[in-house]
Amino acid sequence: MQDRYPSSSPKMLVRIAITMMFIADSASVSLAAESFDFVADIYSVLHRSCFECHGEERQDAGLRLDQESSLMESGVLEADDPNNSELVRRIELPRNHDEVMPMIGDPLSKSEVRAIRKWIAAGAAWPDGFQPPPHWSYVAPTRPALPTVSDHHWPRTPVDHFVLARLDDRGRMPSEPANPAVLLRRVHLDLIGLPPSLDEVRAFEADPSNEHFSRVVDQLLTRTQFGEHWARPWLDLARYADSHGFQRDDLRDLWPYRDWVIRAINDDMPFDQFTIEQLAGDLLPDATESQKVATGFHRCSPTNVEAGALPEETRIEQVLDRVNTTATVWLGSTLECAQCHDHKFDPFTIKNYYQFAAFFNQTEIEADRSDPKTISSIRFLGPSMPIANTARDQKRRELELVKKPLVSERKALRSEYEVDLDDWAKRLANDFQQSPHLHVMKVTGFESEGTTDSHQVRDDGAVLLVGDDPPSSDRYVVSAKIDATDIRAIRLDVLTDPSLPGTGPGRGDPVRNNFVLNEFSASLVRSDGTKTPLSFVGARADHSQGSYDVGKAIDGIKKTGWAISPQFSRPHWALFTLEEPLNESGPIEIEFVLDQRFGNARTIGCLQLSAVSGNPDHDTVPDAIISLLNKPSPEWSVKNRNALIDFRSQSDVAMLQLDKKIAAIDRSLSKVAPDTTQVMSELDQPRPSYVFLRGDYRSPGESVQPDTPAFLHSIEESSASGGNRLALAKWLVDPSNPLVARVTVNRIWAELFGEGIVRTREDFGIKGDRPSHPKLLDWLAVEFVQHGWSMKQLIKTIVMSKTYQQTSATSPESLEWDDQNRWLARGPRVRLDAETIRDNALAISGLISLDSFGPPIRPYQPDGLWTKVGGVKYDYVVSPGNQKHRRGVYVVIKRGAPYPSFTNFDAGSRFACTVRRSRSNTPLQALTLLNDPVYVEAAKAIALRAATSAKRQSVESTIYEELRRCVAREPGADEVQALTSLWTDQSSDLEKHPDRAKQLAAGIRLDGLSEIEFASWFGVANVMLNLHETITKE
Repeated sequence: MQDRYPSSSPKMLVRIAITMMFIADSASVSLAAESFDFVADIYSVLHRSCFECHGEERQDAGLRLDQESSLMESGVLEADDPNNSELVRRIELPRNHDEVMPMIGDPLSKSEVRAIRKWIAAGAAWPDGFQPPPHWSYVAPTRPALPTVSDHHWPRTPVDHFVLARLDDRGRMPSEPANPAVLLRRVHLDLIGLPPSLDEVRAFEADPSNEHFSRVVDQLLTRTQFGEHWARPWLDLARYADSHGFQRDDLRDLWPYRDWVIRAINDDMPFDQFTIEQLAGDLLPDATESQKVATGFHRCSPTNVEAGALPEETRIEQVLDRVNTTATVWLGSTLECAQCHDHKFDPFTIKNYYQFAAFFNQTEIEADRSDPKTISSIRFLGPSMPIANTARDQKRRELELVKKPLVSERKALRSEYEVDLDDWAKRLANDFQQSPHLHVMKVTGFESEGTTDSHQVRDDGAVLLVGDDPPSSDRYVVSAKIDATDIRAIRLDVLTDPSLPGTGPGRGDPVRNNFVLNEFSASLVRSDGTKTPLSFVGARADHSQGSYDVGKAIDGIKKTGWAISPQFSRPHWALFTLEEPLNESGPIEIEFVLDQRFGNARTIGCLQLSAVSGNPDHDTVPDAIISLLNKPSPEWSVKNRNALIDFRSQSDVAMLQLDKKIAAIDRSLSKVAPDTTQVMSELDQPRPSYVFLRGDYRSPGESVQPDTPAFLHSIEESSASGGNRLALAKWLVDPSNPLVARVTVNRIWAELFGEGIVRTREDFGIKGDRPSHPKLLDWLAVEFVQHGWSMKQLIKTIVMSKTYQQTSATSPESLEWDDQNRWLARGPRVRLDAETIRDNALAISGLISLDSFGPPIRPYQPDGLWTKVGGVKYDYVVSPGNQKHRRGVYVVIKRGAPYPSFTNFDAGSRFACTVRRSRSNTPLQALTLLNDPVYVEAAKAIALRAATSAKRQSVESTIYEELRRCVAREPGADEVQALTSLWTDQSSDLEKHPDRAKQLAAGIRLDGLSEIEFASWFGVANVMLNLHETITKE
């Protein structure tokens, strides 16, 4: 171990080197002879503990300590006499004394007080020509020597040396080792986010040696669940979500990026490569599919596609979001504070900010409109790519082979139309006067799925929806009768009415009174009540909105449909041609279904249904076609001839049948369409970049080129000339960068201990917190880089330390001394994050599905939540079978309506980069654990297992076993007795109220158990899942 972690690094040489760089030569004076260093031991302590209240910007009590002259004139110290110095008296007072300094923040350690005493005794001199050194985090870390400690037997790893040295400074000792079962549960929850099994607990209790623990850690690091668990905090940083955000909040496909993160972590991809591929994988030579998928990191930005959003403004917001996120994740810096002006505290200028932004200013616009004159028809121009899938690709090839001859046949038939065009046009012109018969159908029944409003049938036979609060989506079922034969088509008229918003025909908006008819279907109702579906082979309308063609109302795809923008406030019609004419004798009844799922009440307000007998084409010939029929054929242009051929194609049965077959194949192809994901790509021609005056993109100022803040470390000239994201990524992970390794290891440490060595994980700047163990932080940072940026190596190094393996038990005295465990005199105790609380309950109950990767899953959530939030409404369908019990990392994240169970446990919505989640403690959390369906199901599964187990052993033994599954350690006799009493009370109560047991057992296969036996255990299981210890890493 001594070879790997040499303790002979001369501390003074490092200090002299820093002094030579940042302080005048005379600053070295003779401080070394006094066993302290002015910069490290005096100035840095004063800076941390005193300057906030007694510095340049603020002088409480008129006292300023950041300059030698003002400090010496203040009277707070007596040169050469520390015992009579007020400064020393104040810093040595007990923490509860009214005059203790510093009044806020951590007290000075004993070694820091000793150093200040020595400095004052030496005359309290400042080095000649002293200039404040750079902020600690802006100086590249070097490997510190292992400190001398009071107990040479306690440290197991270098981590322990640094921790014990700080405890020695404070006259404290570390805690005892944690109970083996508690330690095993801790490392399981920390590494894979799942509890150990009872067998694993018993095996470790039988051999709790360090060698066995090391094997356990190695095994956990190889499990797929490791990447799933550690992906969660990274996805918080990446602001990963499955929707765009903002008011519309459309769903998006980014889950392949999430899967990439999980795989990369499981593969222990070096963090420098992990960085480069996410920021610039598309720019690597011969970039692979995986490297391009990795760039989804910066496609996670929210995208505003609301009506009225300005595409350029949205693009700029995304660029700046990428700047701020990159700076936060890799630099631990609040660079966003320099967006409008120079940073008030850190050395970032506004020019630095926009030079940094220039790296991200070269990607395509990601939200634009297909028609700038309209506020609808949004198109997405952000690059995406298909994801390879062998089985799915093979199926697509098979379908394409079936489709190919049909397309050729269609092409040949269209050529025949071209040859016969003149004769056909003459026949059509001659027959035009033979109009078909239009029969308005009599409505005999109307049902609406989503509205409680009434409807009425007007005198003209049209159905008018009545009410001021239309549902977001709806499904109409209309029964209608007609006494006619030779019915060739059905005509749907969508009509206006003064009672509708803007007179209709849509119900949702008085200005844009559109509708979207996703699917139109019909069935013939026989006299015995049976229904025969009718098949439509073609559709035509007087007007269709862009990509919302009327034919999509009968394509069998519920995501497509017919709409009529921008021709609002006027009637429209659609004609649906039947594949076979209806020639039933006597009156016939047809049931129509109009499915409208777009949302925003884009539903039809007034409709009329008619049956068309005879040739349905004759009265639906558009004016443009009639005009051509009246024109001599030699005068037809190529465009005219194509228009006539297109019209004939829409009415000829042979062509319609071909189109129907092709459409059916296209539907099948859509089901095996390749998964896609959003990726980054660079523009061919660079876009100019500017400083935005006061942060307003409409006020461009000085032109800037891509560059990095020079005060950190310089970017290579070759990289700077390229000015792209790849150059930036390589600059970030250059070993000379003083921040990236520190920031990264600090976040990993925080995941294991609940708090970072630097508490402000997102801010390593001047206003950020100073590290509690600066030398430990630097040692970990250097170790991380020198071991190939291996996250698994770093995590194992930490969890193998005695520091990590201490008991988390505490006492009132230790809490008063260090309630936040900053000095690590005990092990970590932290409430689990939202996803792990759910995963833990599912694992304890045995319900969890460990299926990995793929599209997001949809667990139970309150009915109608997605229909009430956001501009686009989606039907929320709970995932089938055990898919809904997959791990929390796979749960769908809709920014406007995140999963409530996670929200109640502080998960957030992923609108922005989140470095650390808050930890609240509210009644909603207890109510979630009691009532959320996933926890109810988990409790029922535990109850079923426990009731079965109690058939062959005692109630006490069953409770003991189930409680161990929850907390791992051996339960105390009092705990078992308390739960046994609860079980007894539950049984007695349910005997009196068997209806409650019946209700709880509904749908449960009891396999010989009584309903009361099962229900009695449900209450016990519910309590176990609600225990503070169950949802806490102890």
